[in-house]
Amino acid sequence: MKHKFHFFFLAIMFIATVVPLSAAAQVADEFVLRSSAASVEIGDNVTITIAGEALTDLYAAEMELTYDEQQLAYTGYTSSLNNQAYVLEPKVQGNKILLVFTLTGNKSGLTGDKDLFTLSFKASKAGAASVSLSSLTTINSQLGKTNGKMGNGITLSVNNSNSGTDPGTGPGTNPGSGPGSNSGSQGAENPSSPGTLGTSVLLLETMTVNNGVASIDVGSKALLEAGKNSKDESVTIKVNSGSDVKELQLNLPAMQLQQLRSESGDVKTLRVETGLATVSINPNVLDARTLSDTSNLQLSIAKVDPANLSQDIREEVGSSVVYDFNLSLDGSKITKFNKKSVLVEVPYTLAPNEKPNQVVIYYITEDGKLEIVRNGKYNIETGKVQFQPTHFSKYTANHVQVSFSDMNEYSWANEGVLGLAAREVVSGRSEGNFIPAGEVTRAEFVKMLIQLFDLADSTATAAFTDIEAGAWYYNSIASAQKIGLVQGKDDGSFGVNDQISREDMAVLIYRASKIISSTIVQANGAASNFLDGNQISTYAKDAVWAAKQAGLMDGVSEGYFDPKGKSTRTQAATVIYRLYLELK
Repeated sequence: MKHKFHFFFLAIMFIATVVPLSAAAQVADEFVLRSSAASVEIGDNVTITIAGEALTDLYAAEMELTYDEQQLAYTGYTSSLNNQAYVLEPKVQGNKILLVFTLTGNKSGLTGDKDLFTLSFKASKAGAASVSLSSLTTINSQLGKTNGKMGNGITLSVNNSNSGTDPGTGPGTNPGSGPGSNSGSQGAENPSSPGTLGTSVLLLETMTVNNGVASIDVGSKALLEAGKNSKDESVTIKVNSGSDVKELQLNLPAMQLQQLRSESGDVKTLRVETGLATVSINPNVLDARTLSDTSNLQLSIAKVDPANLSQDIREEVGSSVVYDFNLSLDGSKITKFNKKSVLVEVPYTLAPNEKPNQVVIYYITEDGKLEIVRNGKYNIETGKVQFQPTHFSKYTANHVQVSFSDMNEYSWANEGVLGLAAREVVSGRSEGNFIPAGEVTRAEFVKMLIQLFDLADSTATAAFTDIEAGAWYYNSIASAQKIGLVQGKDDGSFGVNDQISREDMAVLIYRASKIISSTIVQANGAASNFLDGNQISTYAKDAVWAAKQAGLMDGVSEGYFDPKGKSTRTQAATVIYRLYLELK
């Protein structure tokens, strides 16, 4: 049976810019800001709520919020409107956040007092942090532009507290405090400019579904127009598929997708938001492929029936949803793409005793085994796990229950140690024990980096004099040498069994961040603020300062870095996990 679907641009997103403000406009709706706290300390979380007061007929709105990004780091949002309106993912660019929502259908707008958005931030630097609405466009149920009024901004005080027992200030403990927060996927996007009300968004609504399968075609003209109107090199397709849809097939004109351009350049992201999952695709997945005017790129997202899984897999994943993703061009599957070409977000609800850092993504192999996708991260603000696959197949999010009996006195390191253990990057050295104060060899540290950031290269070979082919560390060190992560010693050896020093740990973290295109670890050539700065090797000074500035490492006692000191297992795990959390 032929499926019928209704797909449309949100009319108000175009009409808002051309409909004049009525001379008989109602009393202005006011939009105010509320903060969960007036004063916070560095590392604390704080929320800002945007609320409408005495609303008369608010059908849709676009608002831009400006904040001091030096003092506050945006971490996510929630909205009470999700069940009654289309709420677009906030668009973030620098210190500005664009927020858009609209009701649909023939209905009245919002009235009375209403909380619209709640934005979450993490205090990152001491000082006064101002937050305010910088622009506002409002529309009533007659699709007329109304006179919305922006209330006063607010100012928070971010304090630098030196109290407490941060393990980073004591010898041989925490490598240092830092942001270490998971910012989630929305932080990587940029906003549309005020007044456009999101013309780069295509809203598709399915009207009929056959046996739980919905197939939707995106028109070439609509897609190109959305790209043209984009202000942030991205296009969003939001699909209202309904709860009865078990599989969604979205057909895209491949030639036009590759040709998408915006005012600021080539479109780099096509974001498909559905009730099943969200998939962001870079058009470069089509590079080097032969396309015609009729070429069709189909994205398929499906929930797998547990009955179609093996008994072993069902027992391992429990009640977790298994998703089957496919991407095909003219009927032929695209089996491999670059790590940063595709981003997937799937919903996951934490059970009462589950920890966000221990939620991981598994890939179900063709022979029915579970393999960890180590770049999967749970965003507590959105309730989704995001990951960057290199191919599509069946994936599931699950919580890994790990614990060590000897970590009671190292609570500051639990997040890093257990987060890496859940991803099978670290393990205990004896039954149920992590040995937190144990030292770490150079080979062990390199292997942790290579594993966690998926940098292994099976074709790499090592040229160091003390490396044995076939050893547990061989491929990790060979891969690290090939990409320039390690250089070895002057005598031609690597120092496989040498205990890694704190300054060498900083160097490897610094190099790794540049290799994986992180922008959070930046050096400015100054490490002399440590009292023992003159003891830091010349080759390590930039790295030590960069790691400190990024919040990944700090001194072991007041004013001292202890560059030649040996790292412990807890320090190494915490530093690596902090870098992992900071990566976008």
